Amino acid sequence: MRRVFVLLAAVAALGVAGPATAGTFKGTVVAKQRSTLLVAGANGAVRAIGGSARIGARVVVSGARLRAIGRAHRAIVRGVVVRRSAGVSFLSAANHVLVVHTARRLASASDTTPTTPQPGAVVQTNVAIADEGDLEEQDEHQVGQAGNVQVQATVASVAAGSVTLTVNGQQLTINLPAGLTLPATVVGTQVTLNVSFAGGAATAAQNGQHEDDDEADADEGGGGDD
Repeated sequence: MRRVFVLLAAVAALGVAGPATAGTFKGTVVAKQRSTLLVAGANGAVRAIGGSARIGARVVVSGARLRAIGRAHRAIVRGVVVRRSAGVSFLSAANHVLVVHTARRLASASDTTPTTPQPGAVVQTNVAIADEGDLEEQDEHQVGQAGNVQVQATVASVAAGSVTLTVNGQQLTINLPAGLTLPATVVGTQVTLNVSFAGGAATAAQNGQHEDDDEADADEGGGGDD
């Protein structure tokens, strides 16, 4: 049973594509999360597609059908910076989170502003795709600013005032509103968080809705997914 603890259902439309709609497009698989592939198009927009393919695969998506047509070693990814930590950048794209490994950047003595885009920045990133599937940042520039984004990931742990998510083997800790602590029962489940960047830091907002897959299946007619 997978339970989803929804903290807020709102998505910022910032040129970062959401779940794919009908139509045909080509792209590169830049992440896999359970049965969902994140596919980046030529312009960097990321779409969430159900299917199976290796990271780095070049694919054609037509409606619900996905077909691999080759291998790519580079891609462009557009997303919103959620957090940077120890050489890793977490980007929100298509309501999911991407992990991009970053090289340490040096600032000059004359710099008075951060040398890297901060949480909430919409960025376009050129990445190299390693054989094992890691995304390595080659170049990045900011193209906009987001007030909030929605992300889905699996809960690794909870603590007073924070929740830690697991994203492709990396730990992403997001602060919760003052006085809010999630129940331990959400550990190991997938959550949907609406993350605000007010004040320059990522903080999840509260709604309190809680949903079970079994109940959702029943509402949909009992057919029988993530």
